[in-house]
Amino acid sequence: MIDRKQLIEEQLLRENIRKAIKKVRYDKKEEQKLEETYLRKVIRSLLLEKTPVADETPHEKTGINVLRKTLKKVIPQIKDDYLSLTTDAAQRTSYIAHLINGIDNLLAPIETNIEAPQDAAEIDLEEDIEIDVEDDKFIEIGDMGVGGGEEEEPEEIEIDDDEATLTRGIEGAEHDETGRNVALGTFKQVQGAIVDDFGELANDEDRELYHDYLKTNILLWRDKFEDVLSTKLPEPTTPEYEQEKEGGEDLGGEEELFEILDI
Repeated sequence: MIDRKQLIEEQLLRENIRKAIKKVRYDKKEEQKLEETYLRKVIRSLLLEKTPVADETPHEKTGINVLRKTLKKVIPQIKDDYLSLTTDAAQRTSYIAHLINGIDNLLAPIETNIEAPQDAAEIDLEEDIEIDVEDDKFIEIGDMGVGGGEEEEPEEIEIDDDEATLTRGIEGAEHDETGRNVALGTFKQVQGAIVDDFGELANDEDRELYHDYLKTNILLWRDKFEDVLSTKLPEPTTPEYEQEKEGGEDLGGEEELFEILDI
């Protein structure tokens, strides 16, 4: 029969083992949190300092090589503006939706004009000839003092401004206005570089690769920026809090202690 002293010693031993187990688990959790926090900081630092395209080996397609040049110009601006939208995820969703839409609307007419440059030149030439002849006739009649009627007003060509280019095609959809406004500012900053670089390409395949992978890369960078914004510090805790949280669970037994310590 176990005497009272031996029973008390055994209870104390069990209690100390439980405390040791909880202490080990707590220390291990804290170590993991610290390692994770450090790793996140390293990744974040690398991401923020990394150039948009690290691989400088020329690609087999010219369109991709030109796109690399564009990304180096536009991604830093997109990063700064995207990371400024922290109040609501809807702002960032609206930002990307409008930016991608604006790029589509920006490049579409350029692609159309490149596809048939000869036809456009012939049309311009014919218009110039007709205008010259009609202008000569008008001047001659006017000099003779004979009214030639009202001069026909040239038909105004409607040119979309930046905001119209950004929103055309998605006007009816519900989007956060802050995200749209910030996207407009970004679009004004990056559209020149996109148009200039895209204008260098005359090959159909190169233009298609450039257009598609410009949007794809923006979306991929969006995902990286979201990882930066989702970084959180470890939640504070104490051994007592962890004990209460676990409900005083009995983890006793030397075998389990060895397992937790990875011995």
